[in-house]
Amino acid sequence: MKIVHVASFNYLKDGQSYYATDYKIQQGLIRNGHFVYPFSYRDTARCGNIFGSKRWGIGKTNRRLIETCKNIAPDLLLLSHAELISGETLEQIRLLLPNIKIAMWFVDPLWIQHHCLNIQSKIDSLDVFFATTSGTLLKAFKRPRNRVAYFPNIADASIETAQCFAHSDLSIDFLFCGRDYKEPERQAFLVELEKSLSFCNAQFFGCLGKPLIFGDAYTSQLSQAKMGLSYNRRNDVDLYMSDRIVQLTGNGILTFSPKVPDMELLYTHEEVVYFDSAEELHAKLRYFHTHDQERRNIARKGWGKTHRSFNGERITRYMIETIFDRPLSENYEWQNERF
Repeated sequence: MKIVHVASFNYLKDGQSYYATDYKIQQGLIRNGHFVYPFSYRDTARCGNIFGSKRWGIGKTNRRLIETCKNIAPDLLLLSHAELISGETLEQIRLLLPNIKIAMWFVDPLWIQHHCLNIQSKIDSLDVFFATTSGTLLKAFKRPRNRVAYFPNIADASIETAQCFAHSDLSIDFLFCGRDYKEPERQAFLVELEKSLSFCNAQFFGCLGKPLIFGDAYTSQLSQAKMGLSYNRRNDVDLYMSDRIVQLTGNGILTFSPKVPDMELLYTHEEVVYFDSAEELHAKLRYFHTHDQERRNIARKGWGKTHRSFNGERITRYMIETIFDRPLSENYEWQNERF
């Protein structure tokens, strides 16, 4: 089928985030045999005025999306966060193409107000809304005409290429990449974590006064790490995990995670290391630092699960089957998280 995929893509950032979900969905759809036209809505907005301003380019971006759909006549209009695209634009496209399906995917937290306002501005124009959050936060966007569905974060074997479980001589014992968001509780957790890791080579980026890293600088760090942490801004939300979970496990890194509700639908205790408290995390990090074969065994299983279950082809096949109300082609671990 023909698909117009409205996502960031960030072409103007020169490949800085080539591992973003935008590209993984794009590649998964293409590998499943679809024609997928990428519409970079933020770059279109910036290029639509002499000031390079997203805000000043909103009107032109919406008009160009309508023209793009006229020219391509897609079977599916698939939106990412698309905060610059209005519900009115989606309705105009539906009038032009009455048989079109319109769906949206979302990977950021659903408890942040401006995210909710963005989704609400177009939810009535959607056939399906997908999110990497489940439970009551997802169900809040259910409407009579649409369906809401959970989908996991996506890995891609051409992006997550390292197999850190295969090596015992890696240079980084522990890696955490993520913002602290200036949230006191999160900052305190990370400060204590850093202190507890004085026995090993621990690297932190994006927090504790250290800059974020992107592109090859980031993936190079991943390729040298034995252990890593996936830690969300909230760890009490059904099935919500940042994409760090697949970036870590997908590169064969032993991954530590809080016990997020229902997360064992996706990863068992044999595939990631769960913890209930900071003290338990500190103890388990110290244990696996001196038990390398166990580290490698669990990391290998986590790597296998990620590439087997959460690859782009499988996830986008599930999305297409849900959008077009087709029978599911296989049993997906999360298939009951559709409402």
